[in-house]
Amino acid sequence: MGIVRTGFDNTTGSDLFRKGVLREIFDTTDHDVPLYYPKVTNDLKTKKLKETSLRMAGLTAASAVAEGGTLALATPTIGTEKTYTQTGFGLAFRMTHKMDYFNVYDLWARWTKDMKNRMREIKDSQVFTMFNGMTSTSLACSTGYDTLAIASATHTGLASGTADNYDNYIDAVPSQTSIETGRYYFKTLIDDNGNLLMADPDQICFHPALWPDITEFLGSEFKVGTANNELNVVRKIGLTPVELPRLTSSTCWWMAAKKDRRYDFNVFTAMEPIMVIKDAPDYTLDKVALSLQYFQYGWGDPRMIEVGNT
Repeated sequence: MGIVRTGFDNTTGSDLFRKGVLREIFDTTDHDVPLYYPKVTNDLKTKKLKETSLRMAGLTAASAVAEGGTLALATPTIGTEKTYTQTGFGLAFRMTHKMDYFNVYDLWARWTKDMKNRMREIKDSQVFTMFNGMTSTSLACSTGYDTLAIASATHTGLASGTADNYDNYIDAVPSQTSIETGRYYFKTLIDDNGNLLMADPDQICFHPALWPDITEFLGSEFKVGTANNELNVVRKIGLTPVELPRLTSSTCWWMAAKKDRRYDFNVFTAMEPIMVIKDAPDYTLDKVALSLQYFQYGWGDPRMIEVGNT
């Protein structure tokens, strides 16, 4: 934690903050910080240090029974757990009494206000590390139930064999064909026993660089890039465009069934940012501002996202 002193800008000296020296303080970091993570996650509250979810598949399939025959015993299948352990994120700064007393720009109030923005920034950017690493298995939030990346061609269910496996990675740029492929994925989606699950995609999320393409695909009455009058069926899917400046890859996009109750990308918040202002713990009249919050993020089952490209 650095100490803000009257001469913290050593190139020009402390006279900067005397009345009449500066016309204004121009600070591009002094702005509101929008939060994008609630658009693409379940924003949940908790009072627990750890939240644990258990993956389970219900009873196995029924079968034909011969007259007088014995009914087959159906059993559920217990899978793995996913645990979300709260992590603390915070920051602090200290200002000397002299700096606070003599500067005429109320920098203490300015920077304590700025702490709120820095706390919003760290939360949003941390949550988006999982969406910026959808082919990675080495994220800070770990992986989901099947230990694979969010986007994978080999996701596994809980039944024996491979009939319950699913592929949620198109690996293609957004186009008429790839978006139709995404819809097909949701309409033929299976559960952990390999039975038809099905879902309705309601979002298409994308990096700002893809805004022109996505806008065309969702807005054009006829197929984009053709001279004929074929109907643009993509408009019929009912996708809401979600532009996400937090994405770091200009090719990243995906479709999601965000409104589905089985959508399993989560942020658990145990404590919203708090701020404490107190005297410095020594023989000075300096002040210290501290801010702290607790949250954790991650996913369990990623099948309600069909990743177009990363």
